[in-house]
Order: sequence, then C-alpha cells, then structure tokens
Amino acid sequence: MKIEISISIAEYIDRYSILLIKKAQGLDVDKEIKQYEDIEHPGFDYYLSIMKAINWQLWDLEDVKRKGVERYSKQESDTAFLITQINDLRHETKKRIDVFFGSEFTEKKSH
Repeated sequence: MKIEISISIAEYIDRYSILLIKKAQGLDVDKEIKQYEDIEHPGFDYYLSIMKAINWQLWDLEDVKRKGVERYSKQESDTAFLITQINDLRHETKKRIDVFFGSEFTEKKSH
C-alpha cells in the first residue's frame, strides 16, 4: 500500500537525512531513498548537511545509551539529557528550515 501525504520541507529534509545515515550504516534503504529527490534550491544541500549532522549525533548517542552504559547510571542520565538537548536543537532547526523555505506546514511541539 502507498500513502501520499503533505509534509513540511523540514520534515522532508529530516527524513531524507535519516535515510542517508541508515544507508551509511549499511542498512538497505535504497528503495526508500528513491522516494526522495534532491531539491534544486540553494538552501537544500546546506540544510540537509545540518540535519544530517544533528541526526548523526542523535544516532551515536542512542547507540551509546543502548549498548555502552549501565542502566540507571549517571552516564545513562547524562546521555539521555544530551539526547533531549539535541532533539530540541533539531526541532528549532526544522522550524528555521520551514521559515526559510516558506513551508505551509511546520512541526508543533508541546514541550
């Protein structure tokens, strides 16, 4: 089944960057990546590189949290705090992307 939805440009860039990270990690996401095309706009590659850098940091921290720290330890707590902080940065960056591109949609967060 295929579903088409309208999303913000920031969400598009975010999802695309995550797929590129998964591909770099050796996951088979070629079929999914084919759904995404590079947008011909001067800011697209710039914001894609920023979102990819942010999402790489989250990927690495999630790996640390899952594999490299003792549960309920200070390191786990510190790692979780960093993940929260970077997710906040991710949200702010996505808002800026949507403003830059004049996106009709934008992500809403309540916390």
